[in-house]
Amino acid sequence: MDRKNIVCEVCSLESAEKVSESFRASYDQIPVVLPSVEMYSCSQCGEKFFTPEQAKHVAKAVRVVVRQQLGLLPPERIIEIRRARGLSQERLEALLGLGSKVVTRWETGRVLQTKQADDLLRLIEKVPVVIDVLREIREESGRSRASNRSAVV
Repeated sequence: MDRKNIVCEVCSLESAEKVSESFRASYDQIPVVLPSVEMYSCSQCGEKFFTPEQAKHVAKAVRVVVRQQLGLLPPERIIEIRRARGLSQERLEALLGLGSKVVTRWETGRVLQTKQADDLLRLIEKVPVVIDVLREIREESGRSRASNRSAVV
């Protein structure tokens, strides 16, 4: 353990030292227990806190555990599936009816895909013709919206 003390975020004394402890968190109301997390603990006031870098590490670890608990594809597999089917991130977003940069967030692990999106990704991987069906659905949906707008005018 690092014995170098840093300034406590609460009492402002140079009395916080690095510790490693179990940590409870949640992601989208899913409880997670990380067995060993690095943080700082103040010997004066008892406050425990993370540096920004530690907080990023913990957030990533929580997402990894939740992804495993839910049985979701990891970011690397999402990238593999998309590339194997010759799709850009933007094209996959359009096919699935997603907003901008959603696939980027999945692929970097910053956001977990829904179970429904995960199932669609698995379908795209196992049954490539699904891509053509999704394209047809999007085209039909686009034509339907266009005709509805012209009927209103």
